[in-house]
Amino acid sequence: MRKNKERSARKRSRVPAGGTPIRRLTGLKIHAPIPGKPDPPFYVLIATQPAIFRELLHAFLDSQPGLHVVGEAYEEAQIGDLLSQKRPSILVFDYEALGPNAEAAIFRLRREAPDTRILVLASRSTEETTQRVLRAGGSGVVGKHLDCATLVRAIRSVARGEAWATRQTIARTLHSLSSSGQSSTPEAALTKRQWEIVDGVGRGLRNKEIARRLQISEKTVKSHLNTIFRKLQVNNRFAVGLYALDFTNQKPQAEREI
Repeated sequence: MRKNKERSARKRSRVPAGGTPIRRLTGLKIHAPIPGKPDPPFYVLIATQPAIFRELLHAFLDSQPGLHVVGEAYEEAQIGDLLSQKRPSILVFDYEALGPNAEAAIFRLRREAPDTRILVLASRSTEETTQRVLRAGGSGVVGKHLDCATLVRAIRSVARGEAWATRQTIARTLHSLSSSGQSSTPEAALTKRQWEIVDGVGRGLRNKEIARRLQISEKTVKSHLNTIFRKLQVNNRFAVGLYALDFTNQKPQAEREI
């Protein structure tokens, strides 16, 4: 009897309290980390101005547990080269550094490096600025007037696949990405397989991970994504993730009304 109790106690000690539930934050849904288990290392590329600010930010972020700065850049071509070479988890991008071309640059960089998430630093972190960044493919905005602790929290959140924005901002961004002139909702045209891929994107999975999960080729995933972009009338994965979040949030309400 005593041996059985000891064996049961050892088994219980291996299971963390609460398990690994899905949690919903202000963006894409992700698996919460196991309690007590640290995040994987996140690799950061810094693209800010002026140089002294960039160097100070480099030194500070590199001193944070689990964050590793892999490079610095200050113009789009240089950023693109480092994204290809270093493949960072996240790009910290200066909104004002490229002047009026910031959103176009975000869109191009996101297409060049779809696995790197972009967190924007901006002098004015208004809802309008955040919506423009999200539409371009960024994952959120942090005001330059905020403290370093907030920036670190934002970097970790975005690197995990979340968005650094309020739910209201995300909802309005999603509405602006939708086609108001269609008589039927575009998401209704998605097949079951395409919804499975939308769900994978919403969980922050890469094409390779989605392919493994659905037991199909990575090429097939890319083909489905192109069709999904066309049907939903969007041009980036983040917008697809917003659809996944919006659909999941609406479903319980619809079920209650039936």
